[in-house]
Amino acid sequence: MNFKHLILVALILMVFIAPACASEHINYSNQSTNITFEGVEFVIPVGFGESKDVQNFDDLGSQGKTTFYVNEYGGEIIITVASDWLGMSIDDLYKEGASKTKINGHEGWNYTEGNLTYFSYVDGDSGIIVGVTNQTRLSEVII
Repeated sequence: MNFKHLILVALILMVFIAPACASEHINYSNQSTNITFEGVEFVIPVGFGESKDVQNFDDLGSQGKTTFYVNEYGGEIIITVASDWLGMSIDDLYKEGASKTKINGHEGWNYTEGNLTYFSYVDGDSGIIVGVTNQTRLSEVII
């Protein structure tokens, strides 16, 4: 391999590796944290930190707001809240193949898409979807 090829390989590596190295710094929590997101309370488990990466997730329409939490092992928590649900019922959140279940007193729909397990429910005037990579986290996050 000559010098020109070596420089080309180095430039290609810089283009693809530099953005990964410059990714956001996430502060992973060493304790569980109570949060209020769009007026709804949740618990973020130990080891997760809020991700500021811009991602497109819009299951509740344009009025829904989403926050993301990740851990160092590829775990994810996605919380979407539509604050102006205006009296709609949990049946409006049904996804094909979902099973009706109850988590921490909230009746809703439990289903899996890709590598995430979701629970969707209504709390007051808010439609809520919580997605996690580990299904047992649903009962930790939803209070």
